[in-house]
Amino acid sequence: MAAEEETQRLRSQLRERDEQVHQAAQAGLDLLNQQMELQSRLDEQRVEMTNALEVLEQEKYSLQKEVVLKTRMFESLQSDIECLKSQQRRQLEEQQEHLERSRTSALTELNNKLLALQSALEESQLSKKQLEHKLEVQTETLNNKMEELRALNENTQSSMTSEMMEVQLKIMELETLKVELEQTLQEGQYREQQLELTNSTLQRHLQRITEDKEEREREAVSCFNTLEKAREANRDLQVELDLVLQQAQDPSSRGNSLFAELEDKRAAMERQLISMKVQNLSLQKQHAFSKQQLQRMKVQIATLMQLQGSRADPAQLERLQSMLSEKNGEIQNLMMKLQRLEKVEMLQKSQPANPGPAEGGEGQDETYYTDLLKMQLSNTVKDAERLGDDLSLQRMKSLSESQRALELERKLYSSERLLKQTQSEKIKLQLRVEELQHKYEPKALLAATVRRCRERRTSSRTRERRGERNQGQWR
Repeated sequence: MAAEEETQRLRSQLRERDEQVHQAAQAGLDLLNQQMELQSRLDEQRVEMTNALEVLEQEKYSLQKEVVLKTRMFESLQSDIECLKSQQRRQLEEQQEHLERSRTSALTELNNKLLALQSALEESQLSKKQLEHKLEVQTETLNNKMEELRALNENTQSSMTSEMMEVQLKIMELETLKVELEQTLQEGQYREQQLELTNSTLQRHLQRITEDKEEREREAVSCFNTLEKAREANRDLQVELDLVLQQAQDPSSRGNSLFAELEDKRAAMERQLISMKVQNLSLQKQHAFSKQQLQRMKVQIATLMQLQGSRADPAQLERLQSMLSEKNGEIQNLMMKLQRLEKVEMLQKSQPANPGPAEGGEGQDETYYTDLLKMQLSNTVKDAERLGDDLSLQRMKSLSESQRALELERKLYSSERLLKQTQSEKIKLQLRVEELQHKYEPKALLAATVRRCRERRTSSRTRERRGERNQGQWR
């Protein structure tokens, strides 16, 4: 009875578990439907967001093109302004150089005039000094001569001798000669001073001419450099002009219309590229979301497999229940047989061992019949015991076989549960490996995915070719 109650309790628990599983399945189905609805709404929102993002990207591209165009216009205007500034600066520099040259030439002329005037002034001052000195000397000489004449007159009046007169005349002649020599020496000194003055004037003039020469050389060098720069600029302009003429004479070029057509094509291709980039980004996000959902589903599958491995198998429970009921029936049969055998044994013990002698022939017949029945009963009991022993032996064998079968089923069930747990752990490890590859080696993961897709395509193509060959051979 306790076994039946335990069986009923287990069956009720099994029914409750089945109801819970059914409710969980229904809830999972509802969640799946809700997820499908959410997925459809998410796809619609993604399409709308992709379209809006594409429109925004196109507007961004148009604004960028406008900004680039305005920037180019600003740069061209700025380059024109810089060109005008450089031209004005060059003209100002040329004017400054011309004014500097004019000022330098005017200063040179004024310096030359000043030097000429200064040299003339020095010469006039020197001549004035010489004339004044000469006048002083002649005045002194004249005074001396007057004194000598006065003395000579006095001597002539005082009866001087002729010899003394001659000596006096000679002295006067010698003094006159001395004066003339002194005048000649003085004139030589005057001439030397004039020559020194002329030499210094010429040296200053030479120095000034040298400075003018150096200035002219510097001007010539600057003019030569300017001329070289102008030649280089002219050469560059000539090269550009030749290139422009060559491009204009090139029959393969079609002018601005071809460039405009190419620019339109390039703009259209860039807009298409922007659209493809936006769609690619949206698809990448969708792929990442789908991959995340797939990983979650794999985790849930692994968890369910683990739970299923930990749960009891309903078929095995039914087999165990049937075996339990069968064993309970066998136990009840054995109990009934044991009770019958005990009753027979009690009857045998209750019969007298030596019954009293019966009277006449009827008593002998009854005794014979009783002995015969006893012998048959003893034989039957022996046969029953033998059969019971055989039956118990067979039952023990069947019990051992059933025990072995139960052990094998238990081992098989534990192996299946271990296999499911191993599979769930394998799925979890694969998910972990994919997460790590996606985190640390995204390019390698993408390459592996592309390689697997190519291998699948090649294998499918080879299978299709083999199938076509087999069909051709069969035909």
